[in-house]
Amino acid sequence: MVCMQDMKKESCSQTTFDLLFYEMKQAMMNAHPQDNVTVGSMIQEDLYNVLAAMLRQEEEYECHDYLEFDDTKIDETCRTKMTEWVFQVVDCTRLQRETASVSMSYLDRFMCTSSPTAKKARLDRKEYQLVVLTTLYIATKIFEPFAMDASLVSKLSRGVHSEEEIIALEYEILVALQWKVNGPTPLQFVNYLLELLSTSYQDKALLYEHSHFQTELSIGDYILMPLRRSVIAVAAILNSLENLPKDSLPLNERIRYAEVISMATGLDIFSPVINSVRIRLLDSYSRSSGYPLAQVGILPIIESKQSTTQEKKAVIDKSPGCVMKERAISLELNS
Repeated sequence: MVCMQDMKKESCSQTTFDLLFYEMKQAMMNAHPQDNVTVGSMIQEDLYNVLAAMLRQEEEYECHDYLEFDDTKIDETCRTKMTEWVFQVVDCTRLQRETASVSMSYLDRFMCTSSPTAKKARLDRKEYQLVVLTTLYIATKIFEPFAMDASLVSKLSRGVHSEEEIIALEYEILVALQWKVNGPTPLQFVNYLLELLSTSYQDKALLYEHSHFQTELSIGDYILMPLRRSVIAVAAILNSLENLPKDSLPLNERIRYAEVISMATGLDIFSPVINSVRIRLLDSYSRSSGYPLAQVGILPIIESKQSTTQEKKAVIDKSPGCVMKERAISLELNS
């Protein structure tokens, strides 16, 4: 079932729009060179303070299952295809991949609201496409070094949606989101948490690479959508940490770092939710890359001894996305 029949992927060199966008981006990159999103050197106290603020902030950016309505015409496959399309646009136009993640966050949160267009988009795939275009437009305006013109966004839709429609919906989305457009992302949590790793371990490049890739994969997984971004980040880091050869990081430092993560986020790293997300991310990694992210078994995926049936139910019930959370902690997640 194809959701974007009128927005098929096309080579960057095949349209005037792509050439224009490429030239614009190249000019901005030459003027303002950008590296991957990193945190840089921060003292540990500052890192803990920033993480504490991010943890408080993410409570205001949670989503719930907006595909649970019986009459919705949007399904998980459609959203997955839209996610892939957004990443294709971002890669084609040389934008930051994090912009795609932010865009999908706006989309999901907006679709959870009672906005008239959100309700319509759940029933009309063409309207859903318009919301996707507009959230990408908003994310680009906020997080890229140049503003994407609405006319260019309209061209992305091959003329299906007009510049006027996009501009009008932009305001409606911002109002529906209560102008909250700077929520923490899984990648940001990963970057700050990895800064807490002992300075004696210098080669963090592989940890960043594997963790970032897993956070990107999580964006297209609707089952993980209602979970807090910190949960996804911690699961991704634990998987990446477990992929390191045993002799590359001493056992005591590895365990100590896991304890630091737990203390900084207030999460039980062996909780059923963390374990299930780790399994989900490992499965996504294998399917996407074609090879598994091997785990050495120092921090295995096991159930916390303190976790009881009642405690698991409490974890689920206290979230507005209880149905999706229940799916997310199942160890048989559509794999």
